[in-house]
Amino acid sequence: MKIKACATMLLGLVLQTPDVFAQSGNAVGASAPKPTWPVAEWNPNATGDDFVLPLPCGGGIAFRAVYTSGSHQDADQALLEDRLVMLGGSDEEVPAISYLRPDYVSGAFEGKQHERYFLIGKYEVTAKQYAVVMSGNCSVKIEVPSLPASDLSWFDAVDFSRKLNRWLSENAGSALPRASGRPGFVRLPSEAEWEFAARGGLAVSDSERANPTFLKSGTSLDDYAWFAGANSSGGERHPIGQRKPNPLNLYDVLGNVDEMVFDMFHMVRVSRLHGQAGAVVARGGSFRTTAEAMRSSTRTELPLYDADGQKELKLENVGFRVAIGAVAVGDFGRAQALQKQWDNILREAKTTRKETAIQTLERLLRETSEPGLRQQLRDVVADLGQTYRQRSELMASAIRQLWLHADTIRMNVLNSAQQLDQWQLVVQEPDAASSAQRKAAAKDRMAEERLRFDGFLSTYFDLVIQLATNFEQADVDLQASALRREFELLGDKSQSEQLEGSVKLVELYRRNVASRTTTAMRAAVIGDRKWLAR
Repeated sequence: MKIKACATMLLGLVLQTPDVFAQSGNAVGASAPKPTWPVAEWNPNATGDDFVLPLPCGGGIAFRAVYTSGSHQDADQALLEDRLVMLGGSDEEVPAISYLRPDYVSGAFEGKQHERYFLIGKYEVTAKQYAVVMSGNCSVKIEVPSLPASDLSWFDAVDFSRKLNRWLSENAGSALPRASGRPGFVRLPSEAEWEFAARGGLAVSDSERANPTFLKSGTSLDDYAWFAGANSSGGERHPIGQRKPNPLNLYDVLGNVDEMVFDMFHMVRVSRLHGQAGAVVARGGSFRTTAEAMRSSTRTELPLYDADGQKELKLENVGFRVAIGAVAVGDFGRAQALQKQWDNILREAKTTRKETAIQTLERLLRETSEPGLRQQLRDVVADLGQTYRQRSELMASAIRQLWLHADTIRMNVLNSAQQLDQWQLVVQEPDAASSAQRKAAAKDRMAEERLRFDGFLSTYFDLVIQLATNFEQADVDLQASALRREFELLGDKSQSEQLEGSVKLVELYRRNVASRTTTAMRAAVIGDRKWLAR
């Protein structure tokens, strides 16, 4: 084996990038209608491992499997497994829109080796596919059937999924994959699913997936996308599948039409999404997007309605592709299996650590005497070390932001609880000391404040659970210690007190299963209040 090829293979193993085992054969069940449309209209680059669903009137729609995990010995091991992915970019023109941030993805379906995957459209939904599903008219005439559907609102895209699911249920239920004892369903992809798939999923290494584009050496953006520019013949929609695919064999993820996803738009703070939910998220760019802005990290917010608020917003450069998902929990048996896996994760010992990727490379470097391979390994160690450092910095920033956010929300919880205490005192005043009108007003204010309190408390518990379970304990504790020192130097007693309270709750959650109920966690934060029972 050549030295360069050996080093490349070794890097792939070190980064633990499994092969993508695509769904074999045609997904249409034995009793489901088979597509009769010309394949060039809906799957111009068909391969044997495409997942295909039938459509009304003999139509078809192709999907690709996007794996989020490798194989497991048994199914229960993968139930709560998800994959940390870094979305966005560090050099975005407007960081508040597309800055780098962590997120998680996990597939709804299980492969033969208990690997997890979801399914996403191989192409953007075409004009003919959309028209047939929405109208049920098999005689509908479309001038160019394989053009991506556009001039649609987000509501139109959701309605396409709803009508297709109904038709499949009545005519081709066997075609859908199943999970948790139930058939899957067609929907818009989540933003994390879209970007993970657009970047190449597990078909590429972590370092390759960090690149905002997936262009191979010797190729240009013109080979993959329709965008604004003379060289790309942009300026209008083009039939699906005419450019090169991304590493998962997905076509037109960049360019042609912007693709709406299911999530509402959120701005980006450092290492996390901002709390305000906005309008519609569009991804991938379109034939109107410049080459400089054509990146898998680019996000656009589209209003739900026009400027007057009278009509749903529809643009000729905006369309969508669909995904196939499934219920997360399903039946009681799966809920029990989830609880078992949850307990196993929490009990898992963290006292032993496997040899790290860099340690493996350094050991191989010591063991080999071949000069060319030694230099290749040195380069890989250097590149991998830089990747690990960048990841470590991003993770540290994410944990720090979670601690700070938890402190702020904890303070809101306590302030809200004190306000409820005051209204409770009014409600309990003797009739002689308080009018019926005053008590009635106090009860109304209590009801309003209780909604605020419950919202703050739910958010706070979610942050505590993230800190306790989503990161290594050493990393979480290190950032807490750093913040503690900062608060001490600043003399910020209030922030310091909130931090200590959050640290104690995280520690309690880690070590005591009985403390993980809402009642126990609530008592640890605010004690026992009479109004809690109301």
